[in-house]
Amino acid sequence: MTVKILTHGDADGICAAAIAKARFPKAEIWFTRPVSLLDDLREVQLGDTVVITDIAIDESRKEQIFERMRELARRGEVIFIDHHHLPPNTIKKDVPATKLVNEIGVSASELAFKLFQRGIGQNLDRIALIGSIVDYLEDSDFVRAGLNKYDHRTIYFEACILSQALSFVGSNYGFKRDVVVDLSKGRLPSGSPELVDRAIKGTEREYRVWDYVSEHVEPEGNIAFVYDLPSGSPGKAALYALGITGADVGMCTRESNGKVDVSVRRRVGAKLDLNVLLRHITARVGGSGGGHEGAAGATIPAESFKEFIRVFKHEVFHPEKYPVAVRHGKARSLKLKL
Repeated sequence: MTVKILTHGDADGICAAAIAKARFPKAEIWFTRPVSLLDDLREVQLGDTVVITDIAIDESRKEQIFERMRELARRGEVIFIDHHHLPPNTIKKDVPATKLVNEIGVSASELAFKLFQRGIGQNLDRIALIGSIVDYLEDSDFVRAGLNKYDHRTIYFEACILSQALSFVGSNYGFKRDVVVDLSKGRLPSGSPELVDRAIKGTEREYRVWDYVSEHVEPEGNIAFVYDLPSGSPGKAALYALGITGADVGMCTRESNGKVDVSVRRRVGAKLDLNVLLRHITARVGGSGGGHEGAAGATIPAESFKEFIRVFKHEVFHPEKYPVAVRHGKARSLKLKL
């Protein structure tokens, strides 16, 4: 039996993949994104076991993704572990996985540990804690108990090393794959001189991102835009835009190969669901998008980017026209205090 782990390349995805790798030591590690999940699933051979972690289902490809999952599940096993909202009008029983773990508000790392903990070393709960912290998902019983078990400062230290190092390596998937293997064996980030060195370099680059945002951020109403970030983390740049301008919504963009990657962050307390917003807009103008209520992203064809920005502004500045969002099964209107 061949096992393939398909995971996101951020720190939570890497920690979740490490926990799955501990359960399946011979598994191959593939890094993917919502927009490329379908193509990667098509590369999985019938009869294989596939573990998908920290990857949202792209609304525009949902039916094709589900059909491929059904094909794989008939001959092998499909394990789906995720903490993103399912696409609109989709419930858990619609996902044709042989094992499904989907819960909002906790990290994919926590979900992976809870699923696989009987077959792996218990000290890997530290890896799950690290994944939760780097994804800003510390408000769970599991994390609170874990931080009482270990010293808070030590776990946060390990989480910072991993997060800052990964912000520096970008899409160096060979390096990330090595990190997954090390973490799966219980090796903590502080034990890797290379990770520590890259974490320092990543932090230095973040300071440069802060300086760039300070000079180039463009406030408009209650949104702060940072266009064409030359290097560094777009997610951090969108977050910095909030702090620098006091806006409720920060956006950062970067264009390459005819596509524009968009990262959006929301100030805590702002009544706006970025996941629903980006899914809604990309369904109308093309591309794909989604994520979490307070942090989401999208990939837009370059030729559609101006229309995307126009619609984004319209939806935020005219909340009375915005569609209803569903949260925890209850409908509520989305409004942003302007």
